Amino acid sequence: MEQKTKQIKQLTEHLLEKYGSENILVTDYWDADNTAIGLSDKTKKYTVYITDNGRTDNVFFVSLENPPTTEDFPYTPAGDFDNLSAEEVEDILIKHLKISE
Repeated sequence: MEQKTKQIKQLTEHLLEKYGSENILVTDYWDADNTAIGLSDKTKKYTVYITDNGRTDNVFFVSLENPPTTEDFPYTPAGDFDNLSAEEVEDILIKHLKISE
């Protein structure tokens, strides 16, 4: 996490502090990409990929991943969203990972 952008670190820390590391797992399959992070539910079946694409104005892109429906692909795409605020990312994340506030 220390190599991630300031926005990604702050957002991730906020989400983990607010919802708990028992509800959100950091699944950083993109460790070479310092502008992105993956957060999953405790089963690791549902993932929220978050990136700031190197932007410094706290605007994020989110891609949602559901469990695979075939053996040919490791996940099923569940939607992409761009130009999101941190609050909008949080709203999408808690719905996708089925976390209650």
